[in-house]
Amino acid sequence: MTLIKALRVDALDVTRLKPLYLKNHFHVHPSKRHFMSHQPIPRWEDILEVPKPATCNTKAACCSVATPSLPVDDLLARAAEGDETCRDFLSVFIPHDSPQAAKTFYPEGASHIDRVLALVGGKSTRSNVSADRVVFYHCRNLGANKLCQIYEDRPTFCRDYPTSPMNILIKGCGYEAWATACQAKLKDLGFEVVE
Repeated sequence: MTLIKALRVDALDVTRLKPLYLKNHFHVHPSKRHFMSHQPIPRWEDILEVPKPATCNTKAACCSVATPSLPVDDLLARAAEGDETCRDFLSVFIPHDSPQAAKTFYPEGASHIDRVLALVGGKSTRSNVSADRVVFYHCRNLGANKLCQIYEDRPTFCRDYPTSPMNILIKGCGYEAWATACQAKLKDLGFEVVE
């Protein structure tokens, strides 16, 4: 759901990721070059055997300057069509008026916001959002102390975040080392990770 770095995948590349596991669970759609599955999608930490930390370090970046990989009109359309993740995201997150407003709301994340805009502008992401259409959001449940006020009852997409080691994480995020280790493993397997 969040902007992610580009991961270039060819049909033959898929066989390098846990060949037996993927052979039984995935195929790559030849025209779209993305994973298709008829079974629940396995988690990256299981595929790459890189344990994901159990908890975050509460920097609140994901709650303060969340950036979906879809433009707001696509989010709204998918939510209206019943996409549960889009609907849940829009029920919890409030858009900032501008990148500058996001920087004012979360000054610690100003360089992260600039980095996201630069990555999108340079087309180093899989996003179909142009830099001028990137919207940053903040969670309505984030308290003044930068802690989640509904932590025990937070939505599933919050519990599962980050769902991909390709998410563009703020520097110092508690999941940054996990994402870096996963990306290194992908590079060792011959995948191109673009930053």
